[in-house]
Amino acid sequence: MHVCQYRGKDHLCFFQGIQQNGYCRGHGVIMDEHYHIVKTVVPGGGMAASDMHEFKLINNGKTALMTVYQQRQFDMSIWNVKGGMGWLMESVFQEVDVETNKVLFEWRSLDHVDPSVSYTYPGHTDTSGTGLEPRSPWDYFHINSVDKNADGDYLISSRHTCAIYKISGKDGSVLWQLHGANPSFKNINFSFSQQHDARWLTENGTHTLLSLYNNGFNGFNRTHDYSSGMLILINHVDQTATQLHEYGPQNHDMISSSQGNMQVLPNGNVFIGWGNNAYVSEHDAEGNLLLWGYIDKGRIMNYRAQKFHWEGNPTDIPALWTYSKTTDAASPTTFYVSWNGATRVKHWRFYGLNNSTDNYTLIHQSPKDGFETSYTASEFYRFTYAEAIDAQGKVLGKSREQFTFTPSPALQEYCSDTTCENTQAYGVPGEEDAKAIIPQIGLNTVPWVDPDQPGVHLNWGNKWPPAPENEPSGALKNAYNRVGWVAPSLGIILTVVAIYVVVRVYRRRPNSSGMRRRSSEALGAKESKASLRVSSLLWWSPRRWRQTEPARYFPLSEEQGRIR
Repeated sequence: MHVCQYRGKDHLCFFQGIQQNGYCRGHGVIMDEHYHIVKTVVPGGGMAASDMHEFKLINNGKTALMTVYQQRQFDMSIWNVKGGMGWLMESVFQEVDVETNKVLFEWRSLDHVDPSVSYTYPGHTDTSGTGLEPRSPWDYFHINSVDKNADGDYLISSRHTCAIYKISGKDGSVLWQLHGANPSFKNINFSFSQQHDARWLTENGTHTLLSLYNNGFNGFNRTHDYSSGMLILINHVDQTATQLHEYGPQNHDMISSSQGNMQVLPNGNVFIGWGNNAYVSEHDAEGNLLLWGYIDKGRIMNYRAQKFHWEGNPTDIPALWTYSKTTDAASPTTFYVSWNGATRVKHWRFYGLNNSTDNYTLIHQSPKDGFETSYTASEFYRFTYAEAIDAQGKVLGKSREQFTFTPSPALQEYCSDTTCENTQAYGVPGEEDAKAIIPQIGLNTVPWVDPDQPGVHLNWGNKWPPAPENEPSGALKNAYNRVGWVAPSLGIILTVVAIYVVVRVYRRRPNSSGMRRRSSEALGAKESKASLRVSSLLWWSPRRWRQTEPARYFPLSEEQGRIR
């Protein structure tokens, strides 16, 4: 996962998929500051899924670089696969349009790099593959990074050929190769193997400066004493490559058999992820170690570790758990609070009370301390909540009001003053052949639920961001709650009555055209009837505009003749 630019804003980009033997099947994901997925990106050209090794947005998020691993049948007779066709894994990379997934450029390893130059043979390592079946194709190339320069050319790293390639963005040809079986340059003071994460730093007509992470080990063959980050300068005039700096691990004794990366920061420092050893480090430009830490020891791996500025604003609420060993007034209460993904939190405020009818009291404010912050108050609080505070003292979010957990009397003696650890077996410690006991039905085992008022405890806290400051005042809101739906209904009734009165008054007015004529004048009578039928109707009446028969008109002399 890394920070990427998409539509002019910072987003998080990462690969999501299923792990295979040294590669993956999945797709790229773009996530906004609220941790909502706004886009998924898949390869094009008939490729079903992308691979984990590279998903990188470029061109301000308009296009993406993606790796694809595709198995295919291949004549592997020179590798002693002679009873039929063998299976080989081809490394592919694409540049695709993020919005349409249209393929703008595609490169395939078999078109340009022969499998005979690979240093990883069929059935040789845990990720090489046997080459005997489609579920275990021989991975002769193993692409693990892709970069692009301003000229439109690409830089790729191949772990299993131990080489870095510059690829033409016009025809896909190999423009030059660093290290490996057929190098374009003479290495002056370095070598590498099983490397990862080759990146362009600067280029001109005579020199190329790039970085990479040298593993020096694949779990079976070891070429170096330790893994390291490398800064390498290529001289295109005299066709040489020189290592300018090496960034090694603490005590120079860590070697990673897979994964890893090196990131050059804007200030010239270097940040390194140590791959299957889930350690991270930061070095100054000269290689001096500034930071050495770990995510975990031995149980997890971390493909890449990178350093960015990121502001995350999750839409959920802070998580709080409070604990006290007993309900005695002098029993300490310990708060454990976190807010996953919220980067603006600087302090936590802890509140508590003992009677649900009382007001909460501010107990303490603590600076945020890592992912989860804990604080122990000196006395017991039955109900608690926490607020997340930013650097300006503004409340970012509020947790749910929490009922403090206290262990039952049977459990208390096995718990400490600040927490109660997980059990290891049924029964009490040391009890043999203990089994689960089924209690009688109907017991109230959830202490924060009142059987007589089962919904009282449901208070879900405030979500980010807080409610706007210009919302109605408390008095106005209370008045609206008292009136409810009566006011809108009364308004509608009064409007209908007013319209009815206006219509009645209007209809009682005498007809100014037909009523003033003498009844003895037949033509006047005709006009009067027509006026009553149409003209006397109000403009909004449907009858005025819906005539059942066409209007008929007669010359004055003809009509008078008919009357006579």
